[in-house]
Amino acid sequence: MSMRALITDGQEVRLDRNWPEPDPKPGEAVVATRRVAISGLDRAAAGGLLSFRGVLGHAFVGTVQSIEPADAGPMTAANRSKIEAEQRVVGSICTSCGTCDLCQKGLRAHCRHQTILGLHHRDGCAAERFALPALNLVRVPETVDDERAVFAHDIAAAIQTARQITVEGKPYITVLGDGPLGLIMVQVLARLNASVRLIGHSARRLGICEKWGIKHRHADEIGRRADQDVVVDCTDSPEGLELAMQLVRPRGTIIRKCVLPPSAQRSVDLSPITRREITLTGSFDGPVSEAMHMIEREEIDVVSIIGRRMKLDDGETLLRATTQPDALRVQAEV
Repeated sequence: MSMRALITDGQEVRLDRNWPEPDPKPGEAVVATRRVAISGLDRAAAGGLLSFRGVLGHAFVGTVQSIEPADAGPMTAANRSKIEAEQRVVGSICTSCGTCDLCQKGLRAHCRHQTILGLHHRDGCAAERFALPALNLVRVPETVDDERAVFAHDIAAAIQTARQITVEGKPYITVLGDGPLGLIMVQVLARLNASVRLIGHSARRLGICEKWGIKHRHADEIGRRADQDVVVDCTDSPEGLELAMQLVRPRGTIIRKCVLPPSAQRSVDLSPITRREITLTGSFDGPVSEAMHMIEREEIDVVSIIGRRMKLDDGETLLRATTQPDALRVQAEV
């Protein structure tokens, strides 16, 4: 049997109508994709990030078709009972073995045998069906529709960043990048006891912050006074890191949320990191279950961030749509 899938071979992206069905391992669920969200992370994978080859896509809403019985690995009877066939789900994109030294130390997000959905050693969700460990799946409440549920991964990533910030007094936090992730990030961080602002280039997207009552400035209008306690870089560009180093105070913190394909990477002078004793840290996946609770409680406005609604059959056009001026989150029904 075969299915439709949006794939990359390292050279080009295309819709393959005869891609093999997923072959789940013990403890993995086969999920029928309902909707995917396409982002810069998918463009990076298509552009050669981690030398990925296979099915693209990491942010999804789907319906569990089946669950392969678990062996003696990390899947337990208690975990199996949480996810059942026919349930609507989202999920964490990073898998773990549960047995390596890092997993045993509580660092399952950095498992030595990790796979990442649509990015690293695992076919993604931009297909009719895909496989993911049942442990990674989170049920979607009936009150949450697919359009909002598909933002769970973005919100989880923002929650992870918030957890990495030490709040002392009322720190000044700047989010760089007014794309969909930046717009979600600034909403999550605005819930902290901090002064938070978003820096971007798009009048349309900055106008969304105006609606939310969140501080925002055009990148051409800000001073580079090195007075920010924390700068979160969501720009998907080398220029973002350079600007972050100009904005953050000595002994401040820069958190990088973006990953760049080889074609977009270039040399950046990191001497300010050493000279001004700046902490530079990365941030990636986060708690999807907590993100789903925030969506259910309508604590985050994701509807305003929905851009084009497309179909999987639109193929490589899905990726191009994310690069259009003022583009918001592109979603595709399957």
